[in-house]
Amino acid sequence: MNSVKKIVFLIFITLSSCMDDFRESDNYYLDLAIMNHEGDNYLITTDAGVKLMTKSLPVEIDFDDNVRVDVRYKLLSPVDTSEGFSYWVDVDEIGEILTKEIITINDENRDSLGSAPVKFYNVWITQDYLTVYLSFYAGTETHYFNLTFDEKEQANNDTILLTFRHQDNGDVPRQYYTGYITFKLNTLRAPQKTKRVINFRGREYDNVDYLLEDLIYTY
Repeated sequence: MNSVKKIVFLIFITLSSCMDDFRESDNYYLDLAIMNHEGDNYLITTDAGVKLMTKSLPVEIDFDDNVRVDVRYKLLSPVDTSEGFSYWVDVDEIGEILTKEIITINDENRDSLGSAPVKFYNVWITQDYLTVYLSFYAGTETHYFNLTFDEKEQANNDTILLTFRHQDNGDVPRQYYTGYITFKLNTLRAPQKTKRVINFRGREYDNVDYLLEDLIYTY
């Protein structure tokens, strides 16, 4: 489970800026992305769908393919997209993002995952991951954030309802934190299907119900 410290560490959220008008510069970009091995190189696909290639990484990372990362990089040169990517880049910083599994609700955990509010800014799907960008108040207690599937909440077989749960452990709010959390969606795959429709639900401040419908998970 993610604690407040984990969330605070991942406080920035910037999707790929428009890079259609490429000009060599010393500007660095910050992105969330998916990283895979590509021969002796590394292919980084940003959440905006821009494919970047780098020959090396600034840190020693032993990772599986399809890993979720946050990355800071500089554009080196554009390439013909027939190569399978758009830019060679120089990676300045990169880190693997801690991701969480969806929790299936049962009689044992139904009343223990909390219903404390948060402020949702955005929710989106990138490949096998659903990412939540949010803010919340916290003091000195550890907070836990989960995405849950409850069979009793499902209305039909075509759409999956997922509920965001926040356990604040009775914390007294003192400071406002902003960050993002990523959840793995691969357990939602079904045979003979290539996509699932997801409705995302959560609770915001002032007893406001948050509902984002028709997110498409394609696999």
